[in-house]
Amino acid sequence: MDKMIRVDRLSKRFRLYNNPWHRAIEWATLGRRRLHKEFWALRDISFEVGRGECLGIIGPNGAGKSTLLKILSGALYPTNGTFEVRGRTLSLLELGTGFNPELTGRQNLYNSAHLLGLPPEYLETRIGDIEEFGGLGDFFDRPLKVYSSGMYVRLAFSLFVFLEPDVLIIDEALSVGDVFFQQKSFAKLREIISGGTTCLFVSHDTAAVQNLCHKAILLQQGKIAFYGEAPEAVSRYFGSIGGEFPKKAIGTTGKKQIAYPDPDNRLMDPDEILSHNVLEKNHKRHGAGGLRIVAARVTDSKGRDTMQVEMLGSLTFHLLLRANEEIIEPSVGIHLHDRLGNVVFASGTRQLEKRLPDLSLGDELVVSLRLGLNVQAGEYTFSLGASEGSGERNPNIGFLQDRHDMLGPIVVVADPAKLLPFYGIAQLPLEAAWSSPVPRKIIERGESLL
Repeated sequence: MDKMIRVDRLSKRFRLYNNPWHRAIEWATLGRRRLHKEFWALRDISFEVGRGECLGIIGPNGAGKSTLLKILSGALYPTNGTFEVRGRTLSLLELGTGFNPELTGRQNLYNSAHLLGLPPEYLETRIGDIEEFGGLGDFFDRPLKVYSSGMYVRLAFSLFVFLEPDVLIIDEALSVGDVFFQQKSFAKLREIISGGTTCLFVSHDTAAVQNLCHKAILLQQGKIAFYGEAPEAVSRYFGSIGGEFPKKAIGTTGKKQIAYPDPDNRLMDPDEILSHNVLEKNHKRHGAGGLRIVAARVTDSKGRDTMQVEMLGSLTFHLLLRANEEIIEPSVGIHLHDRLGNVVFASGTRQLEKRLPDLSLGDELVVSLRLGLNVQAGEYTFSLGASEGSGERNPNIGFLQDRHDMLGPIVVVADPAKLLPFYGIAQLPLEAAWSSPVPRKIIERGESLL
């Protein structure tokens, strides 16, 4: 496969000054007075992207994502390392760069095509498709100064995808605009990528990264923390968000220890879970490791070991946990993914507001999760995670201790002899009501009074 992008040990250093005059003083003293601090936005970044591939780049704010894309698009120069981007490259970093607010959308498209070195007839054959795709209506022939930010995105993105670039670089551009335009945009991106366009896609929309990208890079503090399959990169990203709970002696957290008994007697003996363990050493796994999922067993409503279930049926996940250190406010949860890698459902004991007991070093705990598979028939993978309360104020952020990804598959089947209970992705609450039949003569009498 042709490599359209090659990056080798790329680094970027910035000089930070507390006072604008310090830069001038350094220059005047020929560097004898050092008044700056060095900040490495990128350190030793290396990767390759082939023709027709889409590489996602994710990470927290300040990780170096935009700096990397600006270097690859030619807006910045690297401090160290080399890179090569082959073919015609279009960048959606600063949307509409070169657009004239006094000109109409149509006029700006022709100006942009001219700046890109394209002949007028190249755009002429595509202008109708661009106009229809953008969906700007009468605004297409109005000055850009009356456009909203969403209209700006529509115009620029419509132009770029219909110019059929060899390499397309996108930085959060599609987060603006309504859901209908976003759906069209992702469908168009898939189309041009399958047609051979190489794409670099930076976004905080992790669902979009998993759906669109073949692989992904997780950047943290300017370095590659992970480079591989997009679902695992997203999993590791979420696992790195929270901070570890400040350690205190167990029982001094100020919260009452609550025991939740097992009302249905579903909890298994640890040996029973270990003897039917579905976890394997070669499964993808990550986390801090202070709390480990030692084993997991999956059974149906009759207690049989299986990962096949009928629509609206349920499976129970029996987890054996072991604490390798003191753990405050532990929790466990499950993620369910469809065949495209989309998260169908994710929840756990924290979302159920079930507080598990704090654990001391060496403690073991058995937790049972019963999941109703109210989803369409098909194959699903699942992930199992164990986390700890986080020092973050956000209640939705925990500190990941252990996570097993890409388990399964779970097979949800439908009985062809029965009426399907629903169509679509998942079953939502739906109610129906109706009146008693009304005789026609009453309806006619009522109409005559109007």
